Amino acid sequence: MNASPTTGNRRFSRRVRRAVNSAHVVFAVGLLGVEWVMLLIAVLARMTNDDTLRHSAYRLMRVFVFAGGVPFALLSLITGVLLCLFTPWGLWQHLWIKVKIVLLLAVIAAGAGVVGQFAERLIADSAPGGKADALPPVQTWHLVVVICQLLALIAATALSVFKPSGDRTRSRTRLRRTAVGAVGDPAATPGGPEPATTAARGRAGAGRRAAEPEPSPSASSLSSRGSS
Repeated sequence: MNASPTTGNRRFSRRVRRAVNSAHVVFAVGLLGVEWVMLLIAVLARMTNDDTLRHSAYRLMRVFVFAGGVPFALLSLITGVLLCLFTPWGLWQHLWIKVKIVLLLAVIAAGAGVVGQFAERLIADSAPGGKADALPPVQTWHLVVVICQLLALIAATALSVFKPSGDRTRSRTRLRRTAVGAVGDPAATPGGPEPATTAARGRAGAGRRAAEPEPSPSASSLSSRGSS
């Protein structure tokens, strides 16, 4: 499937597109910030010798997972898909969009599943009377997963900025032609009779030049021709 399901004139207006794009950027940056904070909390909990602080850190991390990370990731995914469907970019036309969606889905699955389960286990093991000996391996794997999530979000952000497989000029030209074609200009409509119109204008210009009378010879040229 190389095209978006919403082809034709089903496009966001400029105001709606800017609003959805702004929301997408806010949610994506917010998700990146949440992951950074979770990494700091995980490092702090791993390095501290204070059992109370460690337990409180893991409880706070659970709040960040389900109140910040998962909602921000879902909202970022939804707004991103809307931008793909209702703009000339399309949902599956460019490789960078596919990779970004896969990365975001992986972050959501890791956050709701792996990190959430790790947080619950770390809270139980770090509580008074818990299994403190079981903490180090769980802490290590938890750090690995959080770091992978952070790297995936950084990669997704870089893809959004550089768009390595997308022609931004072509997409913007397509958007302008669609907007102009909506008001009835066939020459600006994608697939419209632009070459034929240009050829017709060229023939009309040639005909006008052929119909123009040749300039009459001047008096000086006649006198010089007579004297010779």
